[in-house]
Amino acid sequence: MTGPARRPRRHRGEEGETLVEALVTVTLLGVAFVAILGGIGTAIISSATQRKVTGADSIVRSAAERVVSSPYVPCARGYETPAPPAGYTVTVEVEYWDGVGAFGRPCPTADTGVQKVTLTVHATGPRPVRDTVLEVIKRESMLS
Repeated sequence: MTGPARRPRRHRGEEGETLVEALVTVTLLGVAFVAILGGIGTAIISSATQRKVTGADSIVRSAAERVVSSPYVPCARGYETPAPPAGYTVTVEVEYWDGVGAFGRPCPTADTGVQKVTLTVHATGPRPVRDTVLEVIKRESMLS
């Protein structure tokens, strides 16, 4: 009489996990760990990028305040701006009103008393960030 094969009877405390169950558990934990690390890495990169953009915005506004408060210089090649902190560069371009309807370069023979000063802040570093640009219209004061 041959019957179905009988499993050996387990005693208390001998019940455990199979190798397949352990492998599935380790795989799921690995995938979750990689996803969490990826999210943290993305957050760090986004934070650094936002910090650079905010810093560039603050620098360009500070430079614009300096340009606005400085005296008008006929046919100026540029205006003095505060020295930017490390990791940033500031460029200043001046265009002149031609008296007809457009700004251009070079300075016309007779300065019309209106300039467009374009301030550009570039954040340097391993991850490029868009340049921050601000234009200021500067007029010669009629008070003299």
